[in-house]
Amino acid sequence: MDWDTTINLGGFGNSAQMEWQTIKSWKSFTNFFDDAVHIDAVTYCESPELLLELFDQEDSTLETMDVLIGDKDEYQSAVDDATVARRLERYYEEDRLTVRLKNRKVVHSKLYRIVGADDTVTLIAGSANLSYNSWKNQTNSIVVFNTEVGSQLDQQFKQWIDDHREEYADTIFMEDLAAELEELEDEEEVERRIELWIDNRNTQLSEQGEIHSNVGQELEALGDEVDQVVGVSDDPEEADEVVSIDPEQIEPEDDSTTNGDEPDEAPVEGITAAKTPEYSITLSTQGYENDGYLDQMETDLKRRGADVGADAITTPVEGYTNYLQTRYDVPKMWIDGENHRVHLQHGEHHRILTADHEPDPDLLDAALENIENYIKTIDRWGETNNPKAVKAHLYEGVLYGLWAPFVNLYAKQFYGSVTLDNALQYLYIFGESDAGKDKFTEFVLRLISDDLVRGGADADDVGKNQIRSLRNIDTVFPYVVSDISKQKIERVDTLRNFWQDSWHPSNEIAYPTLIFTSNDSRPNDWFRNRAKMLHFDVAFPSNPEDEGFYKAQEDLNTILDARNPIFSYVSRRILTDERYLDAGGTVDDVRQVFLEFYDHADRNVPKFFPKEPANRKYNIGKRKWKQAYERGDVTFDRRENRLIAEFDLEPHELYSYRKTLPTKMRPEKSGRSIIIKNPDGFEEWIELAELSGNEDTESSPGFLSRLLG
Repeated sequence: MDWDTTINLGGFGNSAQMEWQTIKSWKSFTNFFDDAVHIDAVTYCESPELLLELFDQEDSTLETMDVLIGDKDEYQSAVDDATVARRLERYYEEDRLTVRLKNRKVVHSKLYRIVGADDTVTLIAGSANLSYNSWKNQTNSIVVFNTEVGSQLDQQFKQWIDDHREEYADTIFMEDLAAELEELEDEEEVERRIELWIDNRNTQLSEQGEIHSNVGQELEALGDEVDQVVGVSDDPEEADEVVSIDPEQIEPEDDSTTNGDEPDEAPVEGITAAKTPEYSITLSTQGYENDGYLDQMETDLKRRGADVGADAITTPVEGYTNYLQTRYDVPKMWIDGENHRVHLQHGEHHRILTADHEPDPDLLDAALENIENYIKTIDRWGETNNPKAVKAHLYEGVLYGLWAPFVNLYAKQFYGSVTLDNALQYLYIFGESDAGKDKFTEFVLRLISDDLVRGGADADDVGKNQIRSLRNIDTVFPYVVSDISKQKIERVDTLRNFWQDSWHPSNEIAYPTLIFTSNDSRPNDWFRNRAKMLHFDVAFPSNPEDEGFYKAQEDLNTILDARNPIFSYVSRRILTDERYLDAGGTVDDVRQVFLEFYDHADRNVPKFFPKEPANRKYNIGKRKWKQAYERGDVTFDRRENRLIAEFDLEPHELYSYRKTLPTKMRPEKSGRSIIIKNPDGFEEWIELAELSGNEDTESSPGFLSRLLG
């Protein structure tokens, strides 16, 4: 029976005809496109190359096409030829072909709006796909409307298609590749990017970055599984779900038990702990260069139990994370932005370091007390002339460490508005060898890792290549370097533009922030402009022959061994409240969280808590200048717009004074004098310090005024 029927329609303001048709072949369907100059469509299409064929048909008049692919949210894998990719990119750039990919759900609608050269338009709705495969073993029925461009029927049909685009498509195929190629001038690099794109590889990342980013995606899937485990049973038949994840009972280091059976320490409140002994990661080896980074990584992973096949490497999670820790001195840590969670994978140990509830006041009180007890070791065992300042600097360092994992969230907010390397400061801690710097970094690392991580990198292993690698391994865990010399820092010029040169919100790879400890006080200006400088001006017993050495060690280790969940509640506040969105602060956001914690715990804020940045309030440079003045080592003379600081010291001793001045003072050494070209800035700067121990600085005359008589 022939079901082709034509009906004349009225009531649309223009003449229109409607036909019911049964279409039995690909050829009979594509006949509708023969005289088209433009096509709008919502349909299925197996390959973007097929869309190009519509332009290539003999006597084709097709000029432009806009298609929503209802069954694809990824179309890249359907392109396996560089010539096709080139042409698709060119057609996109010329606005000839726009391909929209579906977002959250499959769009089963099949709609076609076919505009002819004579301003007629054919509107089709039905079951017909724009795919060869759909015509092999099936017949399709459609409804066809013939009318004029701009008629009421045409306008309504076009609006129907537009509604699909707005509701179900937010990705334009080829848009990302076209944007990349537009910035390139070298033709060989263009070809390389296209080949990477065809292999469905991230064209903006290095091979190293791409590999670790891919691993990161697999670990995120593991993190989702850990997050979904809501109940545990010893009997698999009684469990609601069986997964290869073992909830972990955290035991004390000496394996001591209560009643000979149970560990005497329960899992830490606010932290989800699990083991992932059976979970593995698969890395595709297709498309990578021979003798490249993957080959080097393959050798190491194989020693750690990886199975190396022809097309892929399968490695236990523990093998990969141990490789990362050994090779780069950092574990794998990431932020699940959708679920507001911080995850850490360390060997087979997995932690979700974000609490799912607000803290109990008593728990908060104990956590804050633990931090204060650590800082008060300065009073019990330290020797210092500035206890309040040193304790404030230690607390400032703790706040920085708790902020560090969120640095990429702040980078996204700052991007494009400020210089990232100035806004996202490194932490530089300096002091003598017995100032407790190593114990400080251990304390902070244990706080943010649930006691799993205790040390960082040795300065001897740090160089340009290691710092560059940090931009490729996709972790937010801070990179800590102990006992680095300022000369070595100054040689690693990668630190000048660690963020600005390569970080981009679209890269989908995280950078860690960096923490340095050193015996040297003042690196070059360019580094100081990029760092929060903290001075641990204290000496602890460091030799067994020193008085109090053993008791100090015992006291400190007791504090460090106490499990403290404070980071899980900090991360809950930062992520749930999205405090990074206003781009108004960095460490100050954690500072505010701590003040809220003190209030919630009904605990007095200690006088040494830094309510403003400790490096600004208690500044070693300001103290150094005041002490020099009080000793009579320096006098001041103001000449027009300059302040001349004349020293009664050897010329080489003046370098340390010049380096303490902020660069905005524009200091210049000349013989036994330092010329300060911004005297007003100097007065403002030096008044911020509690130089004389008198906190009522507002009631006293200006320090510079007193200096000048």
